[in-house]
Amino acid sequence: MTDTSFPAHISVDRDVDINGLPVLTATVTPDADSAALPLPDGPDGPIGDRGSAQAPFIKVGTIANAGARPTGLGADDRGKWWHRLDDNGMDFWTGTSWVHSPDAVGDQGSNAPATTITTTTLHDPALTVPAVKVTGSGPDLAVAVTVPAGLQGIPGPAGASGAISDATDYDDSTGPTQGSVLAYNLGAKKWRVQPPPGGFGPWSWWGTDFAADQEVATDKLIAGTFTLPALPFQWRPVVYGHLAIYCQLVSSTNAVAYARLNNSNGIMLATAAGARIDGSYNPLALNPTYGDEGTKPLSPSSTYATVPAYQSASIVVTVERVGSASSTAKIGYRQSGASLVVWAMPV
Repeated sequence: MTDTSFPAHISVDRDVDINGLPVLTATVTPDADSAALPLPDGPDGPIGDRGSAQAPFIKVGTIANAGARPTGLGADDRGKWWHRLDDNGMDFWTGTSWVHSPDAVGDQGSNAPATTITTTTLHDPALTVPAVKVTGSGPDLAVAVTVPAGLQGIPGPAGASGAISDATDYDDSTGPTQGSVLAYNLGAKKWRVQPPPGGFGPWSWWGTDFAADQEVATDKLIAGTFTLPALPFQWRPVVYGHLAIYCQLVSSTNAVAYARLNNSNGIMLATAAGARIDGSYNPLALNPTYGDEGTKPLSPSSTYATVPAYQSASIVVTVERVGSASSTAKIGYRQSGASLVVWAMPV
């Protein structure tokens, strides 16, 4: 058979199944002229499956006897029958006449098992088309129902502001402080508090915050101890200050002011040294100087002279006699005009 071409309109309808998957149905409608063309017979198709047996009788009801038979029946009523109560028989309509079979109706059978229906529902905001699927055989049936999502509601009121620290991508291993910044940690894929990039502080003390004036023949005087709170990051003190110090005029002996970490023998953080001028008090500036007995070079990655995170610290200001180990010269300082300024520099 040769191919035949003709103009036609094709429409495709879309539906969804129980899981929301699309089902497409195509309909081809030829134009009026093409639809009127005779089509040649095609080849015979394969023999179809045998159909299921059909019951030849349709029970309509009961009648008392032959005289109660219904009237007005025709060919369309063929196969209908009535139960005759007078002889427990069967009156059957052939389409043109009656056929009677006495004692044809047996006893009533037992009741069929009750039907049970198990229902499941599927709720999914992405599914907007309802669907029903029935499965099973006999009295046991299962019904699956897709309940479509409703229309979008109106926006609700704005929620309360949440804390950044309550977010799931927030790393609370480092606590925040004034001037801290947030930075994203690529390894942990979380936001983490970073120390203030310009340092934290300052703390400052002045005048009467220092110990009272002292002038004693000793190796070391403590002019003041100043406590700093624990911070949530490792840091190095940056210390500046002023102090008037004194050293008695004795050969090879001088006085030096120090700021030390945590105790009077701790790491040097700042120093101020001056010349002995007629045994008078000289106001000197304390400047950052790190080391022990001598200065120590540092680098940006150095952890020398630092305070661990979450530990408090103290700055101890001393006046120390240097020079001859056997000196008995007096050293001293004045409370008036004394000052100390400390910054915490993150490392």
